Amino acid sequence: MTKIDDKVAELIAKHPSLTKPDAIKIITEKNARKKKKRSEKADRNDAKKIKNEENRAERDKDDAWIE
Repeated sequence: MTKIDDKVAELIAKHPSLTKPDAIKIITEKNARKKKKRSEKADRNDAKKIKNEENRAERDKDDAWIE
């Protein structure tokens, strides 16, 4: 069994009234939300890194002026 099949089986066991297509739909939607959230977090972290590098470069430039 694949990973998604295992999750579908677990979801159906927990909620017997669900049909297999409904369970698959729920899991795929959840995976899409998780993927979107990870992507947004990575974008935020990349923006933070760029901002920190710019600040570091500016700070180093200022430090060089003082010396």
